[in-house]
Amino acid sequence: MKRRFFFPVIVVLAAIFAFGCSTNRFLIYKHGKAYYFASRQEGLHHMLCDSGDFKKVLAGSTVPQGTKDALYRYNCIQPDCNKVQALYVSLTPDQRRSIREAFEKQGYEINYFPCG
Repeated sequence: MKRRFFFPVIVVLAAIFAFGCSTNRFLIYKHGKAYYFASRQEGLHHMLCDSGDFKKVLAGSTVPQGTKDALYRYNCIQPDCNKVQALYVSLTPDQRRSIREAFEKQGYEINYFPCG
């Protein structure tokens, strides 16, 4: 009886850990809206591209210029979340951190999801 109960719990916890600790996605939050970076969520394009925030984020990061250009292109000009995720994963941990910190400097909160 206990074995049948604990197995699904362990599977769910393992899935949450595996997807929650993924390095290629993080949640950005600003003005009451939250979106996963490198996703096709409705409103993300407006939040990042139409507002001009993503250009400011990239300018404030330590990512090489060619990668900044590609990140902007695949987020704002020719949206392709798979290419954005591949570019993000190819960055060093310090470069990924600099992007998250640059988002924070533009007033975004990282991995914050409001309740209610």
